[in-house]
Amino acid sequence: TVSVLYWSFFEGWVGLMLRPDQADRPEKPSFTVLDEALIKQCICVPPTGAEEDKKTRDRDQGKHHQKQKIEFHEVECLIFSFTGISKINNLVGFDRLTKLQLDNNNITKIENLNHLCNLVWLDLSFNKIKKIEGLNELTKLEDLTLRCNSIETLEGMDSLKQLKCFSIGKNKLENLDDIAKYLRKFKNLRMLSLAGNPCHTKIQLQIYEAKVLAHLSKLKYLDYRLVDAKAVQNAKAEHREHLVQVEEQDKKEEERQREEYHAAREQTDSASYNCTGMKGLINELLNEGTEAKQIQAFRESGVYDDSGRLKESLNKYREAFEERVHEFIGKMQEHKKLKEEEYRDFSDTLAAAKEEVDDESKALIKEFESQKKLVMPRHDGHPTEAEIKRTEEDPSGVEALRDKLKTLKEALLEKETDQQEAYEAVISEFETNYTGLQEETIETIGECFKKLQECEKEYRDDLEAIFEDIRVKHQLQGSDINQGGNNQTDRDGEWEQDLNTKRTQLESILENKEELDKLVEDSHQTRQQKLYAKEEKLGDNEKNNCLQIIELEKEKEHQRNRARVCEIYMYCNLIEKLIHQELDDGDGNYREVEFTNTSAFQAEG
Repeated sequence: TVSVLYWSFFEGWVGLMLRPDQADRPEKPSFTVLDEALIKQCICVPPTGAEEDKKTRDRDQGKHHQKQKIEFHEVECLIFSFTGISKINNLVGFDRLTKLQLDNNNITKIENLNHLCNLVWLDLSFNKIKKIEGLNELTKLEDLTLRCNSIETLEGMDSLKQLKCFSIGKNKLENLDDIAKYLRKFKNLRMLSLAGNPCHTKIQLQIYEAKVLAHLSKLKYLDYRLVDAKAVQNAKAEHREHLVQVEEQDKKEEERQREEYHAAREQTDSASYNCTGMKGLINELLNEGTEAKQIQAFRESGVYDDSGRLKESLNKYREAFEERVHEFIGKMQEHKKLKEEEYRDFSDTLAAAKEEVDDESKALIKEFESQKKLVMPRHDGHPTEAEIKRTEEDPSGVEALRDKLKTLKEALLEKETDQQEAYEAVISEFETNYTGLQEETIETIGECFKKLQECEKEYRDDLEAIFEDIRVKHQLQGSDINQGGNNQTDRDGEWEQDLNTKRTQLESILENKEELDKLVEDSHQTRQQKLYAKEEKLGDNEKNNCLQIIELEKEKEHQRNRARVCEIYMYCNLIEKLIHQELDDGDGNYREVEFTNTSAFQAEG
């Protein structure tokens, strides 16, 4: 399968080579608009089956085959080659589109394609494009052709992780080193065409190939030629020294991407049980406000706290805080499981109730349909003589059918009313149970933050005692302080100063007990307020999530009820129309009436 895939792509590339260059190819049509009429002409549904092999060789026949019989949302291939379009637009609604040919036109900008998220094959060759852009959401793209444009830089392709074939020959790419480094990120790239760019034509072929193959050793085809495995080995050996640095950079980039992926996944998981930001909360608290910077300066100076009590107190606070956060996260995960179980039980109960009532309704309709067949001729345009004769002999049977229809309508509406009341009772019970779980969760949030506030108060008390000891010791020793210590500087606001200026300010704080106490208390108040705000936010999230789920279920039931009532009326009105027609045709003549399946309600149920 892989070999066939490679060969099919290779054939396509050979086709590109055989196309005439800019100067030799046929003149493009005048500028045209990509409108609905043009789209219909360019829909391609390739024929299938052995008997249509001849058609598959004819591109035009393939384009026109069934093009008028397919809906836009079902189209998988569009071919706009040589249509003269200058702007990409009006392609909304092509949800299944996998292949799009826009080659040999007057397009100057890649745009309005990001919604085509299933696109696998895109050809924009022989246009007037100067920049690669507008491809960010095309993450399934495997084959991209930009040959014969005016592109100077490779960019805007970082999200195309599935790219296998890339043709960008005959553009204006110059720096081969930058090109090779950029293309290394595409781990699935197997076919590449750069021929005709300055980076290819301005250096010796041997040097060009060696540099490309050294960086892109997994290539199978380069510029339409099969890559020799020995040539790859020689190229890597020739550029080994340079590749060491490049590979090291690749490893760092991959590690960064892994960290970003895990961080994003962890954030998503945390949000699912309403613990967003809890794991990093301690770091936010310790870096919040100018007071935190000042305390950090005391702690890191190595002068005022030679016994390390400030660091010891900080470690104690961090350890106790993180332990309580870990405990909190575990409890929130348990609450999430309980809520999921409650929702699952609710959904199962609702589904079982719907199935039971639907079966009863379908049985009523089936019984009525059987009676209708005995009284009314078939409405398929070909009633039998026996059916027409029976209607002529017993016209009162049609009237009786009308009465039965009325009875059916009342029965269905009554069942729907009972069903609605039953569903509302189930939803009401679910709301009570789910709200109870929500209240328990909010209670857990309150208990957790109460413990965190206790940790914060203990830390505040420790800081007060330690700073008081430091202040007393400083007064006894005087201001002649050892000039050693850590030369680290802060980066925030007024603390971006040299170490001597910092020490002067720190000593000024130590000499004033009120200022020192204010420093500790202000830092405590800042952290405390942040904890209060976080607790309130998590509580609000819990309430909003609960409300959204309950309101969504109520809205779903409301829409279901409206749709079902409409179905009942539509079905009964349709049958009433047919009955009325039968009564009008008392002479036995049959008049055809077009209608949709009268068992639509039954099938939908």
